[in-house]
Amino acid sequence: MSKVPLVRWHWRYAYVTSTHSLLPRHLNRVYDEDGGEAPIGILLHTKFLPQILVKSAEEKTRRQHFENSSLYDGYYDALVDDPVLWCPASTRLEDWRQLEDLGLMSRGGWD
Repeated sequence: MSKVPLVRWHWRYAYVTSTHSLLPRHLNRVYDEDGGEAPIGILLHTKFLPQILVKSAEEKTRRQHFENSSLYDGYYDALVDDPVLWCPASTRLEDWRQLEDLGLMSRGGWD
């Protein structure tokens, strides 16, 4: 799962599949050329907020998903069923430092 929402834009760049990847391909790298980590962050995905139940039902009816909307029918049905996403391994979000400690994001060597 990835998104590239923040880019110092150039007219030769292009998003592919919404904001999930970019061209040229090197813009999608998460590691520096020397093997170190590049700075990465975390996005709060609104598909996991309470409003998703109504939104999923609406999106399934609209059938306007970016590519092949019928492939998402099962996905929307599962969300409308209001699944419990908590499990014993779940962790309550505290702050960005916690995300870094868990290895989910990196400052890319910035202090």
